Amino acid sequence: MATKTTKTTAKKVTPKSPAKTTTRKKVTPVEISEPVVEKKSASTKRSLPSIRVRRSHIIVALLGLALIAGLYLLRNYFIVATVNGQPITRIEYYEELERLSGKQALNSIVTKNLILQEAKKQNVSVTNEEIDNEISTISKNLEAQGQKLDAVLTLQGLTMESLREQVSLQKLIEKMVGKDIKVTDKEVADYIAANQESLPEGTDEAQMKKDVSEQLRQQKLNDKVQEWLQKLQQEATVNYSQPQS
Repeated sequence: MATKTTKTTAKKVTPKSPAKTTTRKKVTPVEISEPVVEKKSASTKRSLPSIRVRRSHIIVALLGLALIAGLYLLRNYFIVATVNGQPITRIEYYEELERLSGKQALNSIVTKNLILQEAKKQNVSVTNEEIDNEISTISKNLEAQGQKLDAVLTLQGLTMESLREQVSLQKLIEKMVGKDIKVTDKEVADYIAANQESLPEGTDEAQMKKDVSEQLRQQKLNDKVQEWLQKLQQEATVNYSQPQS
């Protein structure tokens, strides 16, 4: 019996290729580029600052001209007069106007400035002590008449501050004008003889002579002050910014 030879055909086994590995693609980060700025030429860079400066100069100049023009137009609103170049403000004018009226108020301020200027020129001054002593004397005289200083000030529309100013001006005038004023005994005797009926009775003779002497001195001072002020006004340069009625 014949033996069947069985050929075993070996299957060609193709080796399996290794499993494909999935490789991740490298993601390159997107670079955000800066905005492209157009470069300006050197000449442009140099010209820009100069243009900016010119504009600022023009603006400042225009503002300056506008301010000067405005101040010039408003000058008459703030200044009502000048006394030897020294301005009198409208505020000062209105403050005085509260007690006086119109031209009289302005003339009062002008006169005050003339007195103060002349006192400065002559180097004459008044101390607070002198003012206090004078106000004390005024207060005592009023009390002797049964009146109070505060009540009298209120009645006349004055304040203590305004009284001190008036006393200061009076003292300045006395020092500048009244230093040479004298009253003789004969003048006192003549006045008493001529006004015997109007003089208060029962007054001490020495006190009466003292009072009459002071009264005569005050009259002489008033006359001399009027002449002195008139001379100051004639020699002064007073310019009014508004018509005087």
